[in-house]
Amino acid sequence: MFRHWWFLRLLGDRAGGGAAPRARRMSKERQELVLREWETLRERLRSFAQERIALVGDVLRAAEPDFPPQLAGGPAGADYLWAVEAYQAAGKLLDEDGTDLPDLAAAVVLAERAVDRLAAAHERLAGRRPVPPPARCFYYPLHPPAAAPKAGKKQARRRVGPREAAADRRPACEACRRAVLAGELPDVLPALLEVRRAWHRTRRVLVPYYAVPQSRSPWSATACGGYDDGAPALVLRGAHRRGRG
Repeated sequence: MFRHWWFLRLLGDRAGGGAAPRARRMSKERQELVLREWETLRERLRSFAQERIALVGDVLRAAEPDFPPQLAGGPAGADYLWAVEAYQAAGKLLDEDGTDLPDLAAAVVLAERAVDRLAAAHERLAGRRPVPPPARCFYYPLHPPAAAPKAGKKQARRRVGPREAAADRRPACEACRRAVLAGELPDVLPALLEVRRAWHRTRRVLVPYYAVPQSRSPWSATACGGYDDGAPALVLRGAHRRGRG
């Protein structure tokens, strides 16, 4: 989706000097293009989220007899209840009006994390210690999981170049890590952001989801809820919409 952010070039002002009416017309055309692309992506992601959440609901309903109320106070019951809350939060995000792409991505992430936590609950019931799932790709949380660090003996300290340091800074899938190492922008999840321009005008632009200020989005620093166990409760009490105006 929008690999290499080709559309960002359309957002710059490239009109010739003195051609104010033409510049305004081109700016309007670019704005319409951005909104069309965003709407197409949103509908595609909404459809995907609906399918994933429906499947997770079936999985949770099938597992319900395994977790009677008397288990609620134990670790297995706590994991099961967290999975149910994550599923409910995913459904709430899907049903809300005015959702942006990161909201829908968060719905998918929370639904999939519900399955992971349900698997952990079953492991605890069997007397085994659950294995933590791999981290989400920070750049696009719906990508494959972040690449695992290479196993082997601990290597001696060595100088690390800026690109390698950047690649190690965030969990990333193989494709995104390769892009960062090559000095390219990964295939990132976009978000629609309203920015203020001159003369009190505003314009909506697509930016990487993690570029949205954290005061306006709980997803920008958490891989759409992938790194935050408090995300389901945040959504269920409606706190995820604070700061949006």
